[in-house]
Amino acid sequence: MRVENRFLGLGSAIVAWLFLLGCGSSGEGPVLRADAQFNPPSAADTFGVVREASPAVAQTFTVGRDGRLEEFWIVLTDGPSTDSGTIRITLQPVDGGGVIDDDPTHSLIDPIVVNTTTLPDVLLEEFTEFDIGDEPGREVLAGDRYAIVVEFVSRATSNDTAAIAIVLGQTGNPFADGTGATGELNVGFTNNTEDYFFRTFVLE
Repeated sequence: MRVENRFLGLGSAIVAWLFLLGCGSSGEGPVLRADAQFNPPSAADTFGVVREASPAVAQTFTVGRDGRLEEFWIVLTDGPSTDSGTIRITLQPVDGGGVIDDDPTHSLIDPIVVNTTTLPDVLLEEFTEFDIGDEPGREVLAGDRYAIVVEFVSRATSNDTAAIAIVLGQTGNPFADGTGATGELNVGFTNNTEDYFFRTFVLE
């Protein structure tokens, strides 16, 4: 798990893009491509909280190209709770009607378990990177739909009920190819009027 500043300078962005285009361009290996993303230049104006009373925050997206999902980034921070906690991140299939599959055993990737003490400070606008490149079964096709789900698992001492993690985004459904949602795995999700920042990367 790594952290990247969400607001790259123009020069850094160009260098990063050229690297992505050039990686494996000799034909001897796969090429890493930026794929689906919601990364607007303006700052976050909302967030989804993860705690017992609101167990999961999700963001749906549509895959843009065939390949293997290599990594994804989300703007995920520690919460205001004085407790540490544990969260779980999965990539759930989304059906043609936009319904998120709530069965965690159907996740495209092995669940990623995170201790909240390892997350960036509360409301810090930086991407946290999750590399999933060594896992089998991560093949995706253009048009496939998935949801990045951040779910509450446990709280260390139950000293309070404040959020143990926060997912940042913007209000008003600004991301056309997906939507934010709240709910719970094994129960279900409801779309809301928010979208949460993310980026995905595919190996072609």
